[in-house]
Amino acid sequence: MVKKFLLTAIIILLCVSLLFFGFSYLSFSHDMGVAKERLSTSEILKTPHGDIEYAVQGEGTPVLLLHGAGGGFDFGLWTGRVFFKTNYTIISVSRYGYLRSPIPDDASIQNQAALYNVLLDHLNITKVIVVGASAGGPSAIQFANDYPGKCSALVLISAVSGPEPQGSKEPVYITVLHLIQQSDYAYWLFSRFAQSTILDLMGIPKDVYTSFTPEQKQYAQEMLDVMHPMTPRYEGTMNDAEMLLVDTISAGNLSAPTLIIHAKDDALVNYTHALHSHEMIKQSELVLFDTGGHAMLSQVDHVRETTGQFLNMSGKEPGFEE
Repeated sequence: MVKKFLLTAIIILLCVSLLFFGFSYLSFSHDMGVAKERLSTSEILKTPHGDIEYAVQGEGTPVLLLHGAGGGFDFGLWTGRVFFKTNYTIISVSRYGYLRSPIPDDASIQNQAALYNVLLDHLNITKVIVVGASAGGPSAIQFANDYPGKCSALVLISAVSGPEPQGSKEPVYITVLHLIQQSDYAYWLFSRFAQSTILDLMGIPKDVYTSFTPEQKQYAQEMLDVMHPMTPRYEGTMNDAEMLLVDTISAGNLSAPTLIIHAKDDALVNYTHALHSHEMIKQSELVLFDTGGHAMLSQVDHVRETTGQFLNMSGKEPGFEE
């Protein structure tokens, strides 16, 4: 009797699992189709420094948006829409190894900054606000240092400013996140059915997520969705860490006014990175929030206001004349 009950339970479980897989995979395929259409909107610039994927959106003061790990040009455009007003031109790139931007043999933070410079020349842009988010921080700082005449202001949001201490062991949650990143379907499942868990792995603590307003939860879901498909972004994520191990970020020649924004409860990029950036960049302004997590979604309004005030004081709001 017990064996018959167990066998029936197993059969039911298998049937439910197959039904779930079937229906979920149909939804997954639909979402991947939407993502593919979104990714078709970019352009590729071929240069002696390698190819770079980019997209331009909006009108107004130009902003060079450098995305973080798991991103791409599409993620940068989304960041621009969330954190900036509508009167900006967002120039968003896919950094080395993300989407259709390959990793060249001579990949380095310095060469990546040089590639941004070539792109701006191609677009006939002589001055730009540079925004580095998360793992986009190192090349944002490097660009502002190497091309001070082209950087009118630098904004660092939850930004990496150097490698992790030598010999430090990769946290278990980072290992888990990297495993998920290697499967589009696995990432889709987490983003659809376990939002708080995947966000927690991405540096947004669960207590921050539970305090989100409906608007902030919508931003969080949009952020997860814009990273579909995930696998074309994995190589870039790993390359970011590799470059930091061999390259030194320079800031001695950086003259642009700089704003550094970070949350103390950022579980992915510790706020000591912000302290380090503030120490490196003498003319920088540091704004630390007690809470907000890695993506600062619970502080969106404050980040917009702080950034707007900073750019206004620096003379870099739309309408500013050099």
